[in-house]
Amino acid sequence: MTQIHNRDKFLDGLAEKLGRPRIREDVTHFEPLNNLSQTQLADKTQDELLAILTAKCETLLADVVLTAPDDLRETLLKVTNAYGNQTVMISDDERFAANGLADLAAGEWPEATVTKWLPGDEHRETNITNASNANIGIVFGDYLLAESGSVAVETTPGQGRALHFLPVHYIAITPKSQLVPRITQAAKEYNRRIVAGERVGSVINIISGPSNSADIESILVVGVHGPLKVTYIIIED
Repeated sequence: MTQIHNRDKFLDGLAEKLGRPRIREDVTHFEPLNNLSQTQLADKTQDELLAILTAKCETLLADVVLTAPDDLRETLLKVTNAYGNQTVMISDDERFAANGLADLAAGEWPEATVTKWLPGDEHRETNITNASNANIGIVFGDYLLAESGSVAVETTPGQGRALHFLPVHYIAITPKSQLVPRITQAAKEYNRRIVAGERVGSVINIISGPSNSADIESILVVGVHGPLKVTYIIIED
């Protein structure tokens, strides 16, 4: 269970700097004008959500690939081959071995050099260097958000933000059962885990396709500050 250290000392110091007594009353939550955040796309089936996700990803220049559980390794190999293999970096995640990717979890992959994210602050610079040198980053996503064409992934000891943003190509593997209408449902699940005493990552990253910007002269430029290509591999579980 998450522990909070020095909370009172910090809040007392903050109140002192603001020159007022510390406020201890409960926060008053506003009453929403509607419940669209809960009902938007909530009536859609998984197949309908998949169609919405796929259509959105076309506008984001992200690829969506479906695979049966038994075909995951072959499907992933096709995607990494298309990306040129070379150097691959993966998260330190037991889901690789659990989903038939034990060789990748062990640092072995055809025609590629594999590195794994190393937990611990002492490996910070090594992880950043490996991620920046990686042609492909591969992780397991927590949730896919149909409305925005996004994948939600946690920052944990086994995968830091550098793994999501520094490799040239990015692959997120996510079960179809984790495809939800929008960020509302993902946030509710993260909150449920917190209430249940489960540990949740220090940062929740919402990644919507490859990095791009159209700020200058409204011309779309891909790969400004992140991966050039993104593929969501969805396991039809």
